[in-house]
Amino acid sequence: MSRERAIEGAIEAALERAARVPRRFRRFAVSAGTAARVHRIGEALLGEALDLGLAYEGSGADRRFDDFDLKNLGLALRIPSPAWLQVRLSAQPFNTAAVATTTYQARFQGREAGVREAGVPAAGVLEPSPRLASGVLDGTLRRLGPDVFEADLRVSAGENAADADQGAADCARELGPLPAEAARLEYHLVPDELCDDAGFVRETRLADCRAGSTYLVHVAAEAGMPVRRAGGLLLAGAFPLPHHWIEVRRGDRWLPADPLYLTILAAYGLVDADRWPSHRSVVGTVWKICDSYAGLRFLTDADGRRVKTSVRILRRWP
Repeated sequence: MSRERAIEGAIEAALERAARVPRRFRRFAVSAGTAARVHRIGEALLGEALDLGLAYEGSGADRRFDDFDLKNLGLALRIPSPAWLQVRLSAQPFNTAAVATTTYQARFQGREAGVREAGVPAAGVLEPSPRLASGVLDGTLRRLGPDVFEADLRVSAGENAADADQGAADCARELGPLPAEAARLEYHLVPDELCDDAGFVRETRLADCRAGSTYLVHVAAEAGMPVRRAGGLLLAGAFPLPHHWIEVRRGDRWLPADPLYLTILAAYGLVDADRWPSHRSVVGTVWKICDSYAGLRFLTDADGRRVKTSVRILRRWP
C-alpha cells in the first residue's frame, strides 16, 4: 500500500469513528488557523480531510471544526500534535527497566483562566482538595503561593517490584473477560458529556481512558465481578498525566489494572505486549487520588469548585 493511500485510509477511519459521536455533542468552534497551530493539521492535510468528509460548520475562511475531531485525526495519523505526543509520553512508565517504589516531589499549579493582578489568581487564593491532602505524605504539603503547592508522593511498586514473587506481576487475572472486552474497543477521545455513558461505549465501541473505565466497570457489574473505577495520575515524565483506570479486588486488596490502555499502547507499538499483557497490574505506574472523575480535584477555589491544575514532578528518589 502506498503512503498516500495509507494516510487516506487513516483519515477515513478517523472520520468514520467521529461520525459515531452524535452531532449534538460536537462543538464546531476551532478555526483552520488553530487546527494548524495547535493540532498540527495544516492547510493541505485539512483540505484532504475535508474532501473525505471532515465535518464543519460555516463556510470558506469562517469554517469551524470540532476540537475532538481534530484531536482524534491527529491520533489516527500520529502527527506531532499534543494529543499524539501525550499518548507517546504516557507509555514512559511502562518502558522503564523496572518498576520501583518511588517518592516523587510534585508541584501543583492552579491554572484558572482570568487576568492576574499583583500575583493573585483570578479565582483568588486556592486550596488543596481534601483528597490531595490525604493522598500525599504527611507533613509534606506546603503552600508556595496563592495558587501553588508542593508535596511528596510515595508510590509503591507492589506486585510489579523486581523482587516480588514470581508471577505476581500478573496479579490482575481476576479480570476475567474484561481484557477481551477492552480489546474490542477503539481508542477515541470522547466529549465529556459521554464519558460516563456506558451505553454510548457499548453502542459505538469508542472509548478513551475515562469512558473505557466506566464501561468496563459496567460490564464487570453485569458479570458480578468486584471491579471499581480509579482516577489520578499516570506517572510519566516531568508532567504526569490525568488518567482513569480500574481496580480489581484480590482477596482483601484492590489492585490497579488498565486492560484498555495497555491494549491501546501495544496496538500503537509503544509498549511490549509480552511484558505488559492487558491483564497485568499497573501498580507503581499510577498514583490514585479518587474513585471517579468527579473526585479528580487537586486544587479548589473558595467555593470548593475544581480548578484546572498543572502537575509537575520536580524530582524522584527511591
